[in-house]
Amino acid sequence: MKKFYAPVCLMLAACTPAHEDLDQWMSQTRAAAKTGAASQAAPLSVWSEPYVAPKSDGSNAFDAGRLKTTPARRNAPGADRIKERLEGYDLESLRYVGLLESNGKVSGYIEADNYVHTVGIGSYIGRNHGRIQRITPDKILLTELIEGEDGNWIYRSAELPMSSSADSKSAPDNQAASE
Repeated sequence: MKKFYAPVCLMLAACTPAHEDLDQWMSQTRAAAKTGAASQAAPLSVWSEPYVAPKSDGSNAFDAGRLKTTPARRNAPGADRIKERLEGYDLESLRYVGLLESNGKVSGYIEADNYVHTVGIGSYIGRNHGRIQRITPDKILLTELIEGEDGNWIYRSAELPMSSSADSKSAPDNQAASE
């Protein structure tokens, strides 16, 4: 085994290239760096245009008359009201799945994220401040409050239809097919 390693090591040592050209380049670079460090060029001065203010029409930007107060916002939703859990969902993502009437009180069942929530008349659902007005066997009627362009709040009617059992079973299949 030793006889095999010795010739291989000698052949590998003979194959290594000479480093004379690398040593020469390093010495030239070091010499150039020593002489170049002392002779740096002075930085060029940067000249810029003086600032000229735009021509004004004589109005004062700080004039109190220019400041407008925002108009009173009518029908704004109560900011101090604690939001209900279903107000974090878009109305389109909620499913009305059932209804229960007991002692004259009607409760609706709404599914969101595979969890069924119980709601009643006066409950809030959806992101547009939707308040349930009526619960029927085929739909939930609600009134949403939406901010208009002028800052006033506008009431609009919306409904959440009852989801059939066929809808709930075919929806995942259709979704998987579209992906």
